[in-house]
Amino acid sequence: MGLSNQNTSTTRKRVCFLAYQGALACASCLYFLLSPFASAETVSALDDIQFWVGSGANRAAMVIDWDDTSATDESLVWGYRWDGTATGEDMLLAVLESDTRLFAKLSSPNSGGVALYGLGYDRNDDGQFAISDSTPFNADGIAITGTDDGATSVDSSDLYAEGFFNAFWHYGLSSGNPFDEAPEGDEWASSGGGASGRTLSDGDWDSWTFTPTFDFTSFAENPIAAESPFSADFDSDDDTDGTDFLAWQRGFGIDVGATLAQGDADGNGTVDAFDLQLWSTNFGSVAMGGALLSASFVVPEPSCIACALWVFFVFVSFGTRQSSRRKIS
Repeated sequence: MGLSNQNTSTTRKRVCFLAYQGALACASCLYFLLSPFASAETVSALDDIQFWVGSGANRAAMVIDWDDTSATDESLVWGYRWDGTATGEDMLLAVLESDTRLFAKLSSPNSGGVALYGLGYDRNDDGQFAISDSTPFNADGIAITGTDDGATSVDSSDLYAEGFFNAFWHYGLSSGNPFDEAPEGDEWASSGGGASGRTLSDGDWDSWTFTPTFDFTSFAENPIAAESPFSADFDSDDDTDGTDFLAWQRGFGIDVGATLAQGDADGNGTVDAFDLQLWSTNFGSVAMGGALLSASFVVPEPSCIACALWVFFVFVSFGTRQSSRRKIS
């Protein structure tokens, strides 16, 4: 064996050993991300929430229940982060802007703030949400309307309820976790006002419950975490696999105007390590009824992103060097 071949063999072993070490270092992180326990559906505390919007040191939760007549229907929960001063209206608008599946009919701002008439949710995530009165919603999922009653979702798989004179959305508050069964758990209370006048504090929970009987003691029940809308199905063939990884690899480094097909999983116009980790956490998922089903789809921790990207670049670097050597020889 010549000296060149010996060096190549030694380099290959060294790189494989380094990659193996990196894989071991990331094993616990990746196991957590791919484990079916990584994405708990039931919400009993703020830490169970999967979909967070905003940024800051303070945290609050918003829970929406579309049917107060049922004791078994599930409510959806989102989380909100902020610094400084924020209101219940700020939280609602931030969630509407971030979750493309959520829609709302609101009043125009006035001296009393903003009134909520209707809330809808594209439950099957097919991008075809519409209601029976043909109300158009803007890019943030908001329609500014007058008082409305009676419109329904066009798609029976989606959720929508509205009311003002014949029914309404009851706004409830809790200064702590209302789903905590421990003695120190807080309880829901009727707001007595609107979300615009509600000043949030760290640890607060807000409840929006649709009640056709004007029940002021009606609050959200059976909370589950609203899932992340991020998709790593870059080729739109209803699964997340190796072909999608190749799409991300080709698009990696695009920092403006990137599309889903180019590897932009989180819709921010860039293709970066975060998109790679979203692909990793959703690998193996298959779409059913318009929604991707997987063991877990969680927003990754920065350390996990670094691990995945490090291992990726070890192999890319090694492959590039080998290719160069073949050309030289």
